[in-house]
Amino acid sequence: MQSLKDLMSKIDIVDVIGSYIDLKRSGSNYMARCPFHPDDTPSLSVSPSKGIWKCFGCGVGGDAVKFVAMYEGISYREALIKLAEKYRIPIKLKTTKDEKIFLIMEEVANFYHQQLKGNERAKEYLKFRKVPSAMVERFMLGFSPSTEKLLEFLSTRGYLNEYEKTGNLYKYKDGSYRDIFLERLIIPIRDAKGRLVGFGGRTISDAQPKYINSPESSVFKKASVLFGLWQAKDYIREKQVAYLVEGYFDVIRMHSIGLKQTVAPLGTAFTQEHAGLLSRYAKRVILVFDGDEAGKKAVRTAASHLLSYGIEVFVCYLPEGEDPDSMGERDPKALENLINGAKNLFDLLIEEDNLKEYVYFAGFLQDGILKHELLTKLSRAKNIPIDSIYSMLPKKTQKKESSHGLSYYEKVFLIGLYRLKPKDVDLRLLNLSPEAMLLAEEILSGEEDLPDFLQNERIPNLEEAFRFALENLKIEKKSVSLRSLRKRFSEL
Repeated sequence: MQSLKDLMSKIDIVDVIGSYIDLKRSGSNYMARCPFHPDDTPSLSVSPSKGIWKCFGCGVGGDAVKFVAMYEGISYREALIKLAEKYRIPIKLKTTKDEKIFLIMEEVANFYHQQLKGNERAKEYLKFRKVPSAMVERFMLGFSPSTEKLLEFLSTRGYLNEYEKTGNLYKYKDGSYRDIFLERLIIPIRDAKGRLVGFGGRTISDAQPKYINSPESSVFKKASVLFGLWQAKDYIREKQVAYLVEGYFDVIRMHSIGLKQTVAPLGTAFTQEHAGLLSRYAKRVILVFDGDEAGKKAVRTAASHLLSYGIEVFVCYLPEGEDPDSMGERDPKALENLINGAKNLFDLLIEEDNLKEYVYFAGFLQDGILKHELLTKLSRAKNIPIDSIYSMLPKKTQKKESSHGLSYYEKVFLIGLYRLKPKDVDLRLLNLSPEAMLLAEEILSGEEDLPDFLQNERIPNLEEAFRFALENLKIEKKSVSLRSLRKRFSEL
């Protein structure tokens, strides 16, 4: 096993960072636009000789591992393991409590998968649903035929006590157990990092409920996991487009016909956390839902969260009685054509003459310029004065709009003030605009009706970014040029 020092010495920082962003040589170093803040001119410098990087715009920096951690939204430890695997360097790290559960869950999934291969009834069900064998392997589908077999598997490996903590076993008063997924098709659920966090179980008979999921645990939170994201994220990142559907088999069918950017929530409403996950990979999300009232309600919920993250929303309503699974199996080309013809949410609302919903959704946009463009478009399309359109915005939305008059450092400062709740911040010592000063006072006074960007906007390494913003907003701060900062970095 290699030491951490050995690992770091073998990591090529230019190779690592260059696999995420475009680097251009500048003398002995490399420069790039920083992905962690709005950066019009390259301000991130990479030093191959020192093995470090530094952004002179937002102040963040570190080694190659820290860059990967920040870029992918994972922990330093997880980034370290990722790079060790990339460079094929064996490294021994202490196993955490949750990591042990992940390993056990992976082995249980393998157990279920092997049980499926020997169960004719389960295989007949998949044949009836016309699930290709490639998808059975891709999603590692399984079957639970017997509690006794599962308990024997867990006990012989010493996993029983740990696995019980996941809630996937029901314990009777006499101390005996029952697999909660007994006689069900098993659908493994992975998080965005590929870790197996839970299972979905689909009955293959008339038993109710039709579907059940693992209960929430230390490793499984439904509101922050999207089914299929692990399998889809590379395709989403490449195309910058994701397809959102409603169920497990919708995802599996879409992947089977080549629409591999498809994900779904886990039988729950689409959440703000789900939108945050997708914002790491996609600039546009196409909602592929039923056209009934339930489908339109689901569109309303998902769209509001996605728009707040600056993601374009397109809508594809399916014909009555169809879902992606049924339509994809019957006529995959027709489904693909329908999705390709999806309409921008705002264009669709103009067609439907639904002014109220148009303004409602526009209110979730954090980009003030885009919001103004869309409201102006509505004003011209319906021949309504722009002032009247703006007056239709809810009070909270209008307040949120004013946040876009803030500077970058003011926004970071206010987000840090709201989330980190630092002590001894004296607003009198800061050079804040009137809008920023008013909002800061509202945050400190505990005002509840605050702009959504304070909670929703993602700021990597917030504590460090907050400190840097604070320094730049101090009235008595010394003026430091970008050139002098670069010079200081080169001397490190």
